[in-house]
Amino acid sequence: MNTTTTTHLLLRTFTIEDITPQYLTALNDPTIVGLTEARHRKWTPQSATDYVKDSNQPGFSELVGIFLKDTKKHIGNIRLFNFHEVHKRVELGIMLYDKAEWSKGYGTESIIGIEDYVFNTLHYHKICADYYENNTGSARMFKKAGYVIEGVFKDHFYLHDHYVDSIHIAKFNPQHRQKEHTT
Repeated sequence: MNTTTTTHLLLRTFTIEDITPQYLTALNDPTIVGLTEARHRKWTPQSATDYVKDSNQPGFSELVGIFLKDTKKHIGNIRLFNFHEVHKRVELGIMLYDKAEWSKGYGTESIIGIEDYVFNTLHYHKICADYYENNTGSARMFKKAGYVIEGVFKDHFYLHDHYVDSIHIAKFNPQHRQKEHTT
């Protein structure tokens, strides 16, 4: 992916050189990763390096760093994965790890910024994502970015001794005409 800029952010491929002690600390902080699948492992320099390598496989997965434009400070990542060339859809995951930058609209801004790449460069039709039902921050962020709920997978994630639903959402390329569904 080439670098994309938004009003406040710079989005570019996240590389091994971008791994910092602060990033590793955040990946091991349950208040940051507690409502993500990243919570299932202990992150080390080696596991983070392996993840970055595995997540940057063209056509399969792209890991995009979210950086503040003015300071170049890394505040999170977006991962695009499960690229489907035939159906022109991709899945998106996001994590803002820098708590000092939460609730400033950067999550929504980065999602909208990555849409430009997915819809206008790749010419994909649909971006899919999901989040834990109790992740109110993700719910707000995706709603502000114009994503719609497509469905709910009941009892999909095991969290703190009980199951929670997975909320599946999507956004469609506005340049593609959607067919009217009739029953």
